[in-house]
Amino acid sequence: MTTQPPEAERLQHLLDRLLRGVLLPAEREQLAVLVRELEARAHTEAAVARGNLGVAKDFMAATNAAEARIRDLKAEVARLTAGQCTHALAMCEQHHAKPVAGCPYPRCRAATATGRAPTA
Repeated sequence: MTTQPPEAERLQHLLDRLLRGVLLPAEREQLAVLVRELEARAHTEAAVARGNLGVAKDFMAATNAAEARIRDLKAEVARLTAGQCTHALAMCEQHHAKPVAGCPYPRCRAATATGRAPTA
């Protein structure tokens, strides 16, 4: 058996008396106070929920921006790695065991075309 908070029990009691048509004037005022408190609580909770939704949207936007930045940085690393290969064949051989798109040396170009690992 679950126990209700005293205010919930009091609200149930007052509503029952209202429905039976035996609510006293003092009880009407008590009922009105309880209803106003519930309304204020509902407005507060709604405001908190809206605030939480705003925070969640901001977090998602920041996450999306961070993921886009990561993609951009990975593309830049790949571009710079390929650019190093144009500087010296030794750099090509030193820096990537897997073929790199854009590397101009035959070793990477052939491996990229065949999908196999480059050979020295």
